[in-house]
Amino acid sequence: MEPVKAVGGFVIAGLLIWMPISAAAASESHGVDPIALGEKFGAIVGPVTEDIRKELNMRKADGVVVYEVIGDSLAERAGLKVKAVIAEINNVSVHDMEDFGRLLALGLQVGNLTIGTWEPASHEDQGTTAQMNFHFVPTRLD
Repeated sequence: MEPVKAVGGFVIAGLLIWMPISAAAASESHGVDPIALGEKFGAIVGPVTEDIRKELNMRKADGVVVYEVIGDSLAERAGLKVKAVIAEINNVSVHDMEDFGRLLALGLQVGNLTIGTWEPASHEDQGTTAQMNFHFVPTRLD
């Protein structure tokens, strides 16, 4: 198996700028609890099951679905929606909960990050939209 190269980035005036993440930061992200990290971020998440794949009219059960967005959180500020499927973080594909936890941990260490989602088209039509939506997650300054 090839090692995964970790990357991070931020957006300035619509341009995605990449900056490398140190090997130490990458190694610290392994073994994170994706559910706990998602809650800290402000989203209750879970794997995309076959039932969810069918409900959202997805081609394959890939990514992480958002079940709830916690108020006054980074996820809410970024505009994540319930039933959105997180497909990528910082332009790296999210296939499962492990990917989500690893990539979110890396992104939060760097600061600003982008999350790509497929979202329901409307309340009446629960199929995913034809375009990926990108959400900018700003660094939280408490």
